[in-house]
Amino acid sequence: MAAPFLIQAVSALLADIPDEGRALLDISCKEGDVLASLQHRRFTLRGTNFEASGPDKNGIPIDYGVDLRQRLPYDDASFDVVLLIEVIEHLSDHQAALGELARILKPGGALILTTPNVMRLNSRVHFMLSGYHKTKRRFIPFATPLNHAHRFHNYPIELPILYYLCKQNGLSLERLGHSKVKFYSRFLLATLGLPVIAYTWYTLWIREKNPNQRQENRKLLRWLCHPRLLLEDNLVLRLRKGETA
Repeated sequence: MAAPFLIQAVSALLADIPDEGRALLDISCKEGDVLASLQHRRFTLRGTNFEASGPDKNGIPIDYGVDLRQRLPYDDASFDVVLLIEVIEHLSDHQAALGELARILKPGGALILTTPNVMRLNSRVHFMLSGYHKTKRRFIPFATPLNHAHRFHNYPIELPILYYLCKQNGLSLERLGHSKVKFYSRFLLATLGLPVIAYTWYTLWIREKNPNQRQENRKLLRWLCHPRLLLEDNLVLRLRKGETA
């Protein structure tokens, strides 16, 4: 079941996207909570799930047996909006998954993607002390069969890598949505925010000697130094496929 704050965040990022005659696909929609929250809009809604079979959700058609590790069963440029809500951290091949999402999006279409934010300051402190990222779930129990490993957050992704993979697939980041913020994170921003922002700026701008990459880093700095990236528990992103893709 999707967390209510994530459902609200997705709805907010879709608020200014036209819905009349537009097709929306929610990949790995689970119980269909996000789709159900959008039924008051005029999108043509559809979902997928990894399980081999199951019912429709709230009257919304669901395609079962859809595996993001393989080619999706849709033609190129089939959807105006694609949702990937708390899924990518379960996938070992981010490159293939994002390539498929970009393929089925129409030019000018929007991808709404959420994932645990391993770049928030809380997670950075955790990494410094423990050596591993802080995600929403515990370590995978080591007795877990490999065919059940996808249930855990084994593959968290950092924003620079996600940004790069999306860019290579013709997707540009245009908005950050809201997520949940813990009090401890606000304390960390007050104490560590300025040094982190200064070091990020130094690393991406001062140390980079290639002028073309420096300009790309300048765009990335906007997001890496954003308070939401440093504070919030989840990355909530809206990406846009180029009109000429």
